[in-house]
Amino acid sequence: MNKKTKNLVLAAILTALSIIITYSPVKLVLPFFTLTIGAHVPTLLAMFVSPWVVAMTVIGSCIGFFMTIPAPNSIIVVVRAATHILFALGGYSLIKKGNLNLIIVVLITAIIHALTEGAAVFFLTPLVITSDTAAGTAAVIALSGTFLHHLIDSAICIPILIALKKAKVISTNYKF
Repeated sequence: MNKKTKNLVLAAILTALSIIITYSPVKLVLPFFTLTIGAHVPTLLAMFVSPWVVAMTVIGSCIGFFMTIPAPNSIIVVVRAATHILFALGGYSLIKKGNLNLIIVVLITAIIHALTEGAAVFFLTPLVITSDTAAGTAAVIALSGTFLHHLIDSAICIPILIALKKAKVISTNYKF
């Protein structure tokens, strides 16, 4: 199988998983924040394939959350999901440079992820909650929750990544 075909298949699988995971009944849903364990795993895996696969996976996540979270909360959740393009493309760039410890990549992408989602929540919370302090409080909860969620999903992702590398589905150099 050539590289383009393999990337197309990986994009389809990871995009489908991004959508399916949003239907998980095991999630925390607040007016401005959701926590669905495993939701970032397809995007984290896409970082090891290509920017195009990252984009498709993030779009899948946005579609899934749009379909599963009721309005007006869906606006914030979908925008938060869209910000994943930033941490994932950043992670892809770090991985492509090579010679970086995977834990460092996880921490850097977790920081980018938390900051971008925190900012999205800060600016969009007034759409669903009317309170003078709500935006700041919601942003802090989203920022810290996202950082923790990123670390949990990264821990889920690492054994899958090792298996995919061993099976020669992905070919990337990383170290622990």
